[in-house]
Amino acid sequence: MIFTGFKRKSNQNFFNKRIEELHNDLQVTNASLVRNALIFLDDFSEKGLILSEIREKLGLSENQIQFVIFQKKIDKKKLIPDVITVKDFGWYGNILSSEIKNLLTKEYDLLINYSKVENVFINLLILQCKTTFRVGLSHLDKRLYNLIVNCEIDDYKVFTSETQKYLRILNKIE
Repeated sequence: MIFTGFKRKSNQNFFNKRIEELHNDLQVTNASLVRNALIFLDDFSEKGLILSEIREKLGLSENQIQFVIFQKKIDKKKLIPDVITVKDFGWYGNILSSEIKNLLTKEYDLLINYSKVENVFINLLILQCKTTFRVGLSHLDKRLYNLIVNCEIDDYKVFTSETQKYLRILNKIE
């Protein structure tokens, strides 16, 4: 549809205005340990692999980890938990989904973005999430993250290992 491009552009304009406000309102992160995490993915099939990596490396249990998976299109017959689409977003940064609104009201100690491509809708969520510490890959928008890990896009083991190393240095995990 022609309106999909307009919708994406309106959300990108909203993001560009809000990112400046985020930098003005940045607070020093506290030194508390990571008790829960919010993970962003763009491929549902990688959820199990990433979950096991995070449990092993960061010492978090499954109930301490919340996933958000962005899919461009989803089969209406299959109800997959934690999946969001473009239809969950309105114009100018509006979020239409009650599940996403509920997600944004919770506070998280750690946010990790495993997305392979830059996505304005995921960026909108990251911008509005209440998180203490944000980690992302080097090809993503660097203004959103406290820690940027430079590794291959598909190498989740290296990404998680490097994240563990720096979180340990920063006394975020034991």
